[in-house]
Amino acid sequence: MTMTSDEVGQNDATAAVARTTTEPAPSGVRDGRQAPTGTGTGTGAAPAWWRRPWMIPLWLIAGAWLLYFVPRYLTFDPARSLVPPNPSYPLHYPLLVGHVIFGTVALVTACLQVWPWLRERHPAVHRWSGRLFVFAGVLPSGILAIAIVPVSFAAPGNAANAILWFVTTFIGFRAIRRRDYAKHRRWMIYSFAVTMQIVWGRALFLASPLFPAHPHTQALVIETASWLGFVVNLLIAQWWIERTADRPLRIPASARTA
Repeated sequence: MTMTSDEVGQNDATAAVARTTTEPAPSGVRDGRQAPTGTGTGTGAAPAWWRRPWMIPLWLIAGAWLLYFVPRYLTFDPARSLVPPNPSYPLHYPLLVGHVIFGTVALVTACLQVWPWLRERHPAVHRWSGRLFVFAGVLPSGILAIAIVPVSFAAPGNAANAILWFVTTFIGFRAIRRRDYAKHRRWMIYSFAVTMQIVWGRALFLASPLFPAHPHTQALVIETASWLGFVVNLLIAQWWIERTADRPLRIPASARTA
């Protein structure tokens, strides 16, 4: 049977459509568009949890905080506080206890937020722990930190840390509300770095008795500890962001369609 020119054209068009619907898109292309560097969406299976060895020391740090620092404040005994309450400000200790409790919520949920396995396998848990991080962790703990800054040691460093905590968390939260996943990732890494400032800061603070027992030396050590914690962490965070800039973001399908 001889085919007309119209039938030939129609068959060619049908074959072209079939090819576009069955052939895989080139690497880096999503929905017909080229994915920008660092903002693509990964679709492979989530790596096993044990392939992220840095999660082990992270949870050890969180566990040490929960076992060593937090119980001291749950007794509500000012004598057990690592930070001596200011007798001229009666609310200092109650506000400090609230700051520690809400800060502990932020610390634990921050560890959940950066856990790749949980984020990719259980995105709903990631979203809800993120809300707890912001509204039951950073927000109340940061407000209480600002409230006790005037009577705390190393007030400038603590104030700068609290302000950075607010700013980085707010920008990261606002970005995810706008589905800007790349910006959300960047700013929540910064927020995580500020959250974990307690590691370096408290380590140096606890080591302060090792320095010469001079009032000026002790004051310098405490002030340095308040700045060192978040400055070092932010430098590490920026290095990590630059190091992983070419990696495509692994966004679960449920997150993209939620």
